[in-house]
Amino acid sequence: MAMLAERMPQIRITDVAAAAGVSITTVSHALNGKGRIPEETRQRVRDAAEALGYRPSSAARSLGGRRTGLISISLAQDEGHCVGISDFAYFLQLVSAATATAIAHGYALILSSDPTNASSPLDHLAVDGGIVIDPISDDPHVARLEDAGAAVVTTGRVPGRSDGAWVDNDHPRGLTRLLDHLASQGAQRVALIGIPLTTTYALETEEAYRHWCADRGAPPVVLTVRGGLTEATGLAAADALLGGPDPPDAICTPLDRLALGVVLAANARNVSVPDELLVATVTNSEATRVSTPPLTALELYPRRLGTEAVEMLIDLIEGREPASLSVIVPTRLLKRRSSNRMPRPARRPLPA
Repeated sequence: MAMLAERMPQIRITDVAAAAGVSITTVSHALNGKGRIPEETRQRVRDAAEALGYRPSSAARSLGGRRTGLISISLAQDEGHCVGISDFAYFLQLVSAATATAIAHGYALILSSDPTNASSPLDHLAVDGGIVIDPISDDPHVARLEDAGAAVVTTGRVPGRSDGAWVDNDHPRGLTRLLDHLASQGAQRVALIGIPLTTTYALETEEAYRHWCADRGAPPVVLTVRGGLTEATGLAAADALLGGPDPPDAICTPLDRLALGVVLAANARNVSVPDELLVATVTNSEATRVSTPPLTALELYPRRLGTEAVEMLIDLIEGREPASLSVIVPTRLLKRRSSNRMPRPARRPLPA
């Protein structure tokens, strides 16, 4: 019986970047004749690509002469926490606005699946560009788009990279405002239920919290969830905090579903929110608004993020220089019952 030839590993643009000692964007520009790159650098990239046997994807070759009118959008995935776009209202709002903006400019938006999957649309369709939501380090979505010579915009920045085009919130300032509000309501021991530090969102949220604690001489209390980003993991984390020897009097979470779990844990332990425990979250949603009690949150304006990302991407696709390759969308603190302790009415004096 004839033996099947062993499949050779695919050489990707990230491999060329590592071999040449440059960024992925530099490799893309060097091989596609774009950007202002020193000839010495361009040649070094070409030599590395040739030595590795790197070949651009079929999508990249088909992009040479014309635009396709297709834009991809994808959500980065961390191996330990697979999250779908439908899991959080934030993602749905961002994608909805991105879709409407793309259509208004004559483009179609396609949802890109896991780029490590052989059936990824980017293997069979040539896209003009793509948006990657909350990219991780060495993000495969970003790598595949750049490998295809397509324009890329991220919502959130790629950790460890200083280049690229992106739209993001000022998370440190927003979280600091939220924590200051908790302190103004009497909180003295604020805990953070954290998420894995794979995105700039997670990194900036935890770093801002630790800075805030250091400024006040308070020890940080961080419990990172494992096994998913749901109400169940939020409940388990909050239950562990509230059952400890020195329970917090306020809990902050980076995601709305985790905060909903905190309320469930408090109810199970007969801990009153907000009288005994203040609760707040960084992501606003309809669920936080109708929760009992309604949850204090930051409005991150995901619709604006989606619109800004698509408009920036289309400028890049059509050869226009965007007004900026980095856009910060402000946040707004929404103070609700979960963090506002109502003043107790003064007792009426007994009649003489």
